[in-house]
Order: sequence, then C-alpha cells, then structure tokens
Amino acid sequence: MKIETFFNHWKLRENPFTAEEARDDDVYARIMRDGVAHPEFEKIFGRPERPSTSVVFGEKGSGKTALRLLMEQRLREYNENNARKKTWIVRYDEWNHMVDRTVGAANAEQPEAFQRIRLEDHIDKIISMVVTEIVDAASRPSSSKVARELGKSLRKMPRQHRLDLAYLSILYDQPSLSTRAERWRKISRILRVGSFVTPTKLLYLFGGGAMVLFLSLFAIMGLGMMYPYAFAAAAVGGLLTFIGGWFGIGQALANHKRRKNIHTEIKVVDHPSSALFNQLGTVKSADLDSLPLPTPGDQDARYELLGRLQRILKGLDFVSITVLVDRVDEPSLVNGNPKKMRNLIWPLFTHKILQQDGLGIKMLLPIELGYELKREDGEFFSKARLDKGNLIERLEWTGVNLYDICNHRVQAVYDGEGEPTMLKDLFEERVSVQDLVDSLDQMKQPRDAFKFLYEVIIQHCKGSTDAEPEYLIPKLTLEQARRHQSQRVQDLARGFSAA
Repeated sequence: MKIETFFNHWKLRENPFTAEEARDDDVYARIMRDGVAHPEFEKIFGRPERPSTSVVFGEKGSGKTALRLLMEQRLREYNENNARKKTWIVRYDEWNHMVDRTVGAANAEQPEAFQRIRLEDHIDKIISMVVTEIVDAASRPSSSKVARELGKSLRKMPRQHRLDLAYLSILYDQPSLSTRAERWRKISRILRVGSFVTPTKLLYLFGGGAMVLFLSLFAIMGLGMMYPYAFAAAAVGGLLTFIGGWFGIGQALANHKRRKNIHTEIKVVDHPSSALFNQLGTVKSADLDSLPLPTPGDQDARYELLGRLQRILKGLDFVSITVLVDRVDEPSLVNGNPKKMRNLIWPLFTHKILQQDGLGIKMLLPIELGYELKREDGEFFSKARLDKGNLIERLEWTGVNLYDICNHRVQAVYDGEGEPTMLKDLFEERVSVQDLVDSLDQMKQPRDAFKFLYEVIIQHCKGSTDAEPEYLIPKLTLEQARRHQSQRVQDLARGFSAA
C-alpha cells in the first residue's frame, strides 16, 4: 500500500514523523502555538522582564533546538504584549565566525587551542550582535517605517547615550549587506554626536597649511616675490600648520593607539584598519577619552560597555537581554569534540556574567558537556555558582510526554472536518494507549520517538496491498518496530551507532 493511501484514509496531509531537525520542522512550527513543550519549560524560560540564567544538558535529538525555537516564539509574543518593557532576543547559535577569529583554522586540531577563547570574546560577540541589529535597522532606506521610528527614538536620547551608541557601533558593528563607511555615515548623522573640529579635519588643516606655507616660502625665497600678500600667505599657512599639527597629530597618534588596542582585543569583529581609523577620527578626542577602551586583561571595560548598551536599549523600551545559546557542537572546527566544546563554552560559566542584572543566558548544551561539568572541582563551581541558575543535568522525556507530543503532531496534520485523528486511531483495537506509552518510553527522546513511529507506519504500508489495504496498524508491527528501534537507541547510547 502506498503511504499516501494510508494518510489520505486518515485525512492526514503529510507524514507527521519525517522531520529530524526542529529548525526545518513545519509540523513543530504549528504545534508550538498550542504550547506543546517539555514539562520543565517554564523553569527554563523564566520571566522575560527579569531573565535568569538556565543551563540545560541534553542528548542529540532531545529537543534542545525545539526549546530554543519555542522560547523565541514566547519572547516575541511577550514583546508584542509589552511594548514598553520588551526583551532583546540574541540568537547565539552561529559559532563558525567566532571560532575562526579567536582560534584559527591552523590551530584548531588541538583542543588546547580553544583555551584562547575568553569571557571577553563572548561578551564582545553578544554586544556585536545587538549593535549590528540596531545599525541594520537604522541604516534601512528612509521609506522604511522601522528606520524612521528608530531614528526618532535615537535622536530623543540624551547625548551621552547617543555618544555611547556611536562608540559601540565603531567597536562592534559587523556589516554584511553594506559597507562600514556607508553605515557609519547613516548612524552618525542620526546620532548627531560629531563635532565640527575633529582629528581628521585637523589633519587636513595641517596638510593644507603646510602646502600654503611651502608655496609661500618658495615664492618669497625662490622667486623673489617680495609682496605683502606672499608674506601674509606664509603667516596664515604657518598658523594653520601649527594649529593642525599641534592638535591633529597628537589626536591622530592617540587614535592610532586606540585602533591597535581594538584590533588586538576585540577579535570577534572584523575591523578594516583604514575604516576604523576614519571612524575614530570623526569623534572628538575628549569624547573618546571618556569612553571605556578594551585593554588586555581588563574585563571591567567589557562590563562597562555592556552596561552602556543596556542603558541604550532601555531608551528603546527594552528592559532586558535574553541570550539563547545553542548548537555549540556544530561549528566545523569543533565537530562535536567534547574538549573543544568545553574550552569554547566554559568561559561563560562565570558568576558575574551569569547573574548580570537585565541579562538572561539560556544555555542549551550537548550532554557531553554535562559529563565534563561533573569532572570539575569545587573552585569551578564556586566561580560559576550554578546553584543560583536553573540547572537541568539531563533533558529527559517520559513515555507520556512523548505520547502527547506525537498525538499533537498527528492532529496538526489533520486535514478533515470534525474531530481530528488521534495517534491511537491509527492502530488496531488490541493496541492500547498504554502500549504506545510504554513503547515510546523506550525511545527516551523526541527524535527517536519520531523515528520509531515513522518505521511503524512504513513497515505497515509495506505489508499491505493497494488492492486490499489495511488501515489499522497491528500490534505485531508495533512490537517489531519497538524491538528494532529500542536496540538502536541502546547502541547509540553505548557509542555503537551514529544515529
């Protein structure tokens, strides 16, 4: 029997158990609206207006990415209903660029190379993602409603907040669709923090004055043009050269030092040297001197920059930042190596950042890191203070939980009228709900539960003809698939199977 014939009989528009990755799972996207989630979801999710840290360890296929997607949806719903106290959502799930910048492909073979990754790099990456989104929105065409409204909000901010955002955009903006210079022109025009007298203009003044002075002296001494206007031009040129050199060169040297520090310290952002120098040159040195500059070994500057970003966001009606950490095992240079993952993520286990006011970090981590965590000593736990976080050592599912999820998936693809088809309806009368619950309990997690039910349906369709179709799945087929899939799950747990 064709599988389409089976699903058409039950008025199911598609197989609800084919997807293995939550990001590409249209069925899951539909059932999210029904609030289908892990029993401990509310503990993990917390309160968006006062977000807290959560640390979750789970096997592959246990639903970590599904949890992240559900949290994103809930946070968007919260923001829609709380326009004056929203939370800024940071999706910290793309690691390749950061790993490439901090470790480098040449050194990535050895897990010890990942020890170069610092807490400062994580803070920089989080700030960069937020600042880049703000500049993206502000840089849209003037016809964009979002750009107009954001521009109005930014202009109303106190000058110090506008100066802070300009400085953060110099340090952290990571453009992908337009040039850095173009984005800087737009955001600096909106923020209006520039000055008529800037280091760049003073350098132009120095160059222009030096040229006038040289030509005037050449006219006087070389050509013998002893005219009053030649002496006046020489005097003006000398004065301009002195003013531009006295103030401009000193500020240019200071900006050169700032540029070197930024290049050395902020590794996770690409900073073209000429563009960075030009951006620094459009802001008064007195303003730059009042802003924290990241220096080696100084974490306080990062916390100060993060605090300034949070004050800017409050002016945009965002009272908190929620960071969703996922897919730590997927970067190409990490490739699931537990030691590399440990060195990548462990710097975040610092009490000060995990308990930062207005910042909630939700870590959805592979179970291998849970094993690494258990090997740590008391000093590590004293530093991390995970007793204050919502720690879930293993994301576990019961047969009842999995039955409910699978049942919702069947209902989500129902394409008929009246009462939707239930999972139990697909099986013969001898198969009870408890039989299904017990079978799913052996699968342990959603991905394996879906594989199990997918095999049940496929095996049933293979054993039934189109001429005499059987639409009720017999208990024998259920038992055969259960034995096969439970053995696969056990082999996977022992490391004898890849998936």
